[in-house]
Amino acid sequence: MKAILQLTSTMLALAANVLWILPTFAATNQVTDSGGGGVSLTASGNVIVNASSLQLVKQVYDSGGNCLASAPADATCNSSATSVTVATNTSLKFMIFVRNATDVAISDARFQDVLDESGTGFTYSAGTLKYSNSQTDAATIASIYTATNGGTAQTDVVGAPDDFASKVGSTITVGAVTGQVNQSVGILARRTFAIIFNATKN
Repeated sequence: MKAILQLTSTMLALAANVLWILPTFAATNQVTDSGGGGVSLTASGNVIVNASSLQLVKQVYDSGGNCLASAPADATCNSSATSVTVATNTSLKFMIFVRNATDVAISDARFQDVLDESGTGFTYSAGTLKYSNSQTDAATIASIYTATNGGTAQTDVVGAPDDFASKVGSTITVGAVTGQVNQSVGILARRTFAIIFNATKN
């Protein structure tokens, strides 16, 4: 029996505490001479901080490390496939990663994914969560996959202050997500943070 694997899961609440999109206005400066009198200085001008979106990607691989589908589509993953047909009992690896393509380190990044664990969905393989933050934002998906597949193991249970990722019910979270708090995730400038886990098609 075959089924269509759609990469349309609920990846929610990617947050970064350091990025803002509103302009910041400088105050008028003033200096006072302790001996009396004072001098007013002109404002130092407006400062605009431009936010840059973080790229959130979910991909599925076969047990041999071949990329089968990606959301969003990636030309280097199975000719930009966003869905794939797999047979029942096929072992798969799901990888989710965030690219920080900015020159600013990100603090408190959070995201979550709900795995379809219905009778026609998937069975999670306990104890397979791993992470890696060793790759740059320009790394190929093959490099990200290799690093994360051989990355640091995480426990499935809520792991603060030890683990960055966990699974409760059918929800996999990364970072300090409300209600399923893990260790806070920071992503260095020009870096990629990725997790990977195994599941079998039902």
